[in-house]
Amino acid sequence: MKSLLLFALGLLPVVGAAQSSPRARAGRAATGEPQPYVGRVRLAEPVLVFYRAPGAGLATQQLVMDKQQLPLLLTLTLEELAQRRGIFVDGLSNPALPGTDAQKFRLSGPSLLAGSERRPAGDGRSTYARLKVPAPGELYVVREPAEEYRHFVAAPGQGYRIDFQTNGLPGIDSVRAIYTLRKIDVSERGAGEGATLR
Repeated sequence: MKSLLLFALGLLPVVGAAQSSPRARAGRAATGEPQPYVGRVRLAEPVLVFYRAPGAGLATQQLVMDKQQLPLLLTLTLEELAQRRGIFVDGLSNPALPGTDAQKFRLSGPSLLAGSERRPAGDGRSTYARLKVPAPGELYVVREPAEEYRHFVAAPGQGYRIDFQTNGLPGIDSVRAIYTLRKIDVSERGAGEGATLR
């Protein structure tokens, strides 16, 4: 039953990833450490949406979705969008991919892969940019706590800054964050930067 649920959520462990032993899983469960479920997803026309909530001054999140799903911005709230299976939030951190060398490979949010041209998203508030997904077109999905995702607040002359005092997704417990796999250059190891794998 659990595997069916994970499959439905797109969160089965990556094929070929190192599987932890039952003893290690039990140890993590005892300490409250979450298990690193990572899935893969392909989007036909991926876009990075700069989602602006209704009202003045707030830009709540960066979402990743298929371009054909843009009309949903008109009818769904941010919480509803974040819970929808085909819509993801742009990953915040640089986590390790299970089964790989964390000093050489890291998962990174795909926003650096977005094109520079922004177009209206159709809801009158948001914009989007085409996402240049690396070959073979797969992105990685990680289930993460929703409280890590904060509001971006408009700052005059400075673009947007994160308001760490505000939970941008108060209605849900966790989100499906999306990442791309990056190879860390020797000179940049420890900084979480690197070239996107092709």
